[in-house]
Amino acid sequence: MEGGSLSILWIAISARALIPISMSKLFVSSALLLSLIFSTGCQNNPNQGRDIGIVAGAILGGIAGHQMGDGGDANVVAGAVIGGALGGLAGNEMDKRKEALEAAEAQRQYEYEQEVQAQETLESEIKALEEKRIRDAIARNATTEDVKAAEREAARVEAELAVKKKAYEESQARARRIQEAQERIAKAQEELAELERQQNGQY
Repeated sequence: MEGGSLSILWIAISARALIPISMSKLFVSSALLLSLIFSTGCQNNPNQGRDIGIVAGAILGGIAGHQMGDGGDANVVAGAVIGGALGGLAGNEMDKRKEALEAAEAQRQYEYEQEVQAQETLESEIKALEEKRIRDAIARNATTEDVKAAEREAARVEAELAVKKKAYEESQARARRIQEAQERIAKAQEELAELERQQNGQY
């Protein structure tokens, strides 16, 4: 809390210097100072709540000290010190609650990821067991003729696929050639029309 104590003293001195000007200006200065802290405070600062609490408490404490007694320097400084200390404690509790919430959220995310990973692993194991079960069943009942028949069917399907794939590729090639020919025709027609206009002296 060394940095916090220095901040409290600095704010107390600043508040005492501002109070003689006017209370309205003091409120404006306080609001500006708080806005500056909120806008420029590092979001990764683990003590951001404490720092804000110190500043806010010291300012409010200084104002309260000025309103008490004769409004002398001692009252302002005492009010700022007490207010800053209380504000720092309150802000520190806010920081702790924020850290606890962030830790709980991180734990929930970790547990969720672990559950997803475990589910994926389980599904993969079930799939592998099912494939093995089917393979074992085939192994118990399959004969040499069954193997040959399966291989013949695989060859037939692959040959059919190759034929259809070749026919598709050839049809695509014909379509491309037709499109290219149409583009050549259109270009030649444009050039022919341009040439005819020049010969007829239309320019």
